[in-house]
Parts: sequence; C-alpha cells; structure tokens
Amino acid sequence: MFLFQPRELVGFLVLINQLICKFNTLVRDILEEIYPAVAGRIFNILPRDPFPSGPGSSTEEIRELQELQRTLYTFLHVIATHDLSSVFLSPRSRGYLDPMMQLLLRTACGHKDTLVRKACVQIFIRLIKDWCTRSYGEEMVPGFQSFIIEVFATNCCLYSVLDRSFEFRDANTLVLFGEIVLAQKIMYEKFGNEFLIHFVSKGFPAAHCPQDLAEEYCQKLQGSDIKALKSFYQSLIESLRHQQNGSLVFR
Repeated sequence: MFLFQPRELVGFLVLINQLICKFNTLVRDILEEIYPAVAGRIFNILPRDPFPSGPGSSTEEIRELQELQRTLYTFLHVIATHDLSSVFLSPRSRGYLDPMMQLLLRTACGHKDTLVRKACVQIFIRLIKDWCTRSYGEEMVPGFQSFIIEVFATNCCLYSVLDRSFEFRDANTLVLFGEIVLAQKIMYEKFGNEFLIHFVSKGFPAAHCPQDLAEEYCQKLQGSDIKALKSFYQSLIESLRHQQNGSLVFR
C-alpha cells in the first residue's frame, strides 16, 4: 500500500468505491483496516497548497496528483454517504481526521469545480448528521462541533458565497448553493441557537449585514420552508455583494 504511486492509488480507490456501493456496511471491517494506510499514503503525497496554474504547471506528475485528489473526494463521499463515517473515527484513522477536514474545507470553499465543492459540502452535512446530537454530554468527536460552527459555517456558508466568483447564473452553482443552504438548516437543527448566534453575531457583522436582514434570516432559518430560506439567502447575499461594491473580497 505504501508503495502505491498516484495512478495505482486511483485504480485502487475506484475498486474500493465499487465494493462500498455494492456491499455498503458489510465492508466496514475491511475499510477500517485499509483506510489508515490509504489516508496515510495519500495525505503524504498530495500537496497541502492548491495546485499551481499557468504556463508549465500541467505536468504529468501534477495531472496524476489532481486525478488522485478528485478520486479521493469521491472515495470520502462514498464512505460518508454509505453509513460508514465511523471508519474515520477508528483509533488508527483518527490521526488523519484533521488533514481530511482541512482538505474538505478548502475544497468546499473554493475549488474551481462546483460539483467537487458540492460533494465536499455533502460530506460535511453527513458528518454533522452522524456525529452530532442535540443531547448534552460528551461529544462523539471532540472539537468537531466547534469546528463546524466557528470555521465551516462562516467560511463555506457565508464568505465563500459572498465572493463574486460564486456565479448564481450557473446551474451547477445553484445546486451547490442549495446544499450550502441545507447545511445551515442541518446545523440549526443539530446545534440550535449555538450555531445561529455565532453565525449572526460573528459572520454577518464581518459582511456588514444590516440588522433587519439578519433578523429576517433568523426567522427564515427557524421556519420550515427550505425553498423560502434559499430564496431569501440568495437575495441577502446579492444585497451584501452590492453593498460591498467590490471593495471586499471574501475567501
């Protein structure tokens, strides 16, 4: 496993994805055995910074690493959406949790492929559902809830969509936006006012959101109409962009 090169790892991950899709949770034990080795190898060879762009940057090595990264996103998505997210929490896998979260966050906030961004947001949604409960007590994953509320929510669900590169006229971007709105709804259902207060008191002021719009957002979020929330949130983002008048860029 540790000797696998990027191209070989891609083929291996594709095979594992097929097995998961066919056998679902029956492969849990096997996955718990192989995931630490796979994650260790991949996170060791993938660059932490975004891939370079421009003349001379599209070498065969970089293309292979990009393909490996795309396949990794699919692999993580398949695991998360087939009731196997506990694999990430096994004793041998926990050490790779932070690099996985950081990669998913960067990608969800700014990857040039909106379908890849959507997949990463969907992974976060599933992990929130699986790892967080409304009951008080010891967290299943210590620090995960605060990471979601303080980092993921503001960076992905607010600042990334405020960026003018987030094009609402694009169909795939609208689908991504729908997942981002759904993520907010899930966070409110799981975390209640702890999420809402932080999002409104920390995120909105940084975006210079007027108080009346912040209050209306709270009302829409607490309501049951997800379509109304999505429509309002899009108009809110567009209003904040217009207010910025190009003077601020959020990432």
